[in-house]
Amino acid sequence: MAKRKSTRVEMNRPIDIQGARGSSQGVVRDFSPGGCRIQQADPKVNCGMRVTLRISLPDRIDPIEIKPAVVTWVGTDAFGVEFLSLSTDTRARVKAVYALLLEAQTAHESERVISLSGVSWTSPSAK
Repeated sequence: MAKRKSTRVEMNRPIDIQGARGSSQGVVRDFSPGGCRIQQADPKVNCGMRVTLRISLPDRIDPIEIKPAVVTWVGTDAFGVEFLSLSTDTRARVKAVYALLLEAQTAHESERVISLSGVSWTSPSAK
């Protein structure tokens, strides 16, 4: 399997998938400018299958259409897709949303505070 070109960011957004076997819905769980992971119970896709995706991104009400995307792997409850040839407008929107999510995720990780109930910290000099 090839190394990812971009870090994936966490996402929890609805997605419509249109393929040769009809249409279905799923949830985007992670996202990058080059592809995403879609959670779906018992996916009806195969590796190499081309699909059209409509993702409701957090920047606007109207979904973005990604066409074509190709299925790169399939698991029992999820599958991965690579975005093949995006239009200039679509690529710009995908990159802008990705940059915002990456910034928010990175800030969130660095500001995460871990608290342990029942644990008290004592300075070594206080002994």
